[in-house]
Amino acid sequence: MTKTTLDWDEAASCRSLDPDLFFPVAGETVYMTQIEAIRQVCAACPAASRCLEWALATGEPDGIWAGTTPGERRRLRAARRNPGPATDPAHSRARKADAA
Repeated sequence: MTKTTLDWDEAASCRSLDPDLFFPVAGETVYMTQIEAIRQVCAACPAASRCLEWALATGEPDGIWAGTTPGERRRLRAARRNPGPATDPAHSRARKADAA
């Protein structure tokens, strides 16, 4: 059987870790105290890009996926829905210069 994008989790570094690490019970402020350790795991993970794409595509509202918090994923999804000059730093600088 060939690997598909649905099988990305079989290669995930977090597969053998406690899921509670990635799904703290409290709000996003708790994530901030744990995020660096989690991001180190995700940074070394061979499935991180596929994990993030899955979380974005499914609208995963909870947990930390590919080192991103729910708020970060909301912003990424919004940026994908509304691409354009507002997300381009050079364009933003040009608008500020024009306004001055």
